[in-house]
Amino acid sequence: MKINNSSVPARILVYSTFAVILTIGMREISSILTTVFFSIFIALIFAPLVHWFKRKGIPGVLSVFLIVLLLTLIFSVLGVVIVEASIQIGSQLPNYQIRFIEILEMFSRYLPPTEELSVQTILRSVVSLAISLTVSFLNGLISAGATVGVIIVTAAFLLLDTARAREKTEEKAEEESVFGSRLDKFGRNLVGYIVIRTEVNLVTAIGIAIILLAGGIDFAVFWGVMAFFLGYIPYIGLALTTIPPAFFGLLQYGIVGALAVIIAISIVNALAENVIFPSLAGKGLKLYPAIVFLSLLYWNYVLGATGMLLATPLAMVLKIILESFEETKRLARLMGPAEDVDEGKISSG
Repeated sequence: MKINNSSVPARILVYSTFAVILTIGMREISSILTTVFFSIFIALIFAPLVHWFKRKGIPGVLSVFLIVLLLTLIFSVLGVVIVEASIQIGSQLPNYQIRFIEILEMFSRYLPPTEELSVQTILRSVVSLAISLTVSFLNGLISAGATVGVIIVTAAFLLLDTARAREKTEEKAEEESVFGSRLDKFGRNLVGYIVIRTEVNLVTAIGIAIILLAGGIDFAVFWGVMAFFLGYIPYIGLALTTIPPAFFGLLQYGIVGALAVIIAISIVNALAENVIFPSLAGKGLKLYPAIVFLSLLYWNYVLGATGMLLATPLAMVLKIILESFEETKRLARLMGPAEDVDEGKISSG
């Protein structure tokens, strides 16, 4: 059935129906999509390294093998840090529980007395919540371990294909199509964004870990690692990064310690997001806050918690794709400032 171009409501209905069906379908295969998305992003990030190895005379297969070893080492170190911190937190839980009871009793003096609300009631609720979160966290670690293995293997195959594709492209450079150049530009811009975001997250994580170590907050390195990953989540990531170390600051130093942790992490994050990131990223990499928030809600619905990590990169993917075609550039402008066509590349500051 052919829809009249002037029938705007009909076109909106068709596109909306397609979007709903696509969303439901992606949600049904969310576990597969998560693995695919992470594999693609990792392959895009490390593809330049594969080409650098090849320029140095290292064969493609060996270069990919070296990158797989590097990824395995990175994820293994992260896993050791997370597991070790989890074990130590569990072993010191009784001490934290005693300190938490003391803090609750101190605050209970300023609360109106009620039969339903007591220190014991609050403690039971908090302990129950902590146990359920710990179980979920450990189950997530076990599941993540298997998923990471699949992601590394999938990324390795993608990197092998990338290395071979580069050779074919160089042999047929004269026959390169317009779509091919757009695809190459899309890949470069996306890699640029992911690399910049990773660099900013790394600086933020190191800054937070150093401040927490200087303040004597328990498990400072672990909170720094968490800050690195949570930095990919816009807006909500800052709160998720701040709450756990602030809670430990409360247990160790009281209200003053918690406030100091919150202020310190907020300052580090503000410097990273408002000074470092804008100086590295070109305006074509920016998204309007409303678009970022809607993307966060959408991908969280489709992919679950991991969707929050992928929300901004996937929104950037959509924006870059829309900017790559004249017919859809107007839609790209609705998502954020247009890319500088004259530069055609990511600003390095």
